[in-house]
Amino acid sequence: MTAPRHPLNPSAIPLARALLDALRINDRQWHVLKASRRHRAAEQVAAGLNQLLHHQDQAAMASFQAALDWLRGDLRDPGCPDHQGKSPSTIRTTGHDGRVIE
Repeated sequence: MTAPRHPLNPSAIPLARALLDALRINDRQWHVLKASRRHRAAEQVAAGLNQLLHHQDQAAMASFQAALDWLRGDLRDPGCPDHQGKSPSTIRTTGHDGRVIE
């Protein structure tokens, strides 16, 4: 039996989406912000908030954990996709312990 979904304030969804869009690193910002622990953590918190508002609890917890890992310095940028011969969609962030975070 699954727990009933309690409705969240629907007006929060576009606000959370706007926050995520504002914090998301675009192609032009990548080299400047890719290693900013605070920016990457904020981006993950915004992603987690969006997932939470859409009742995606597991994904939200993973995003919040990634945010904490960025703040602690447990995650670091994997490097420039252009210099690795990979497309940005195949790049993953790796933690010091070898965990892969997408």
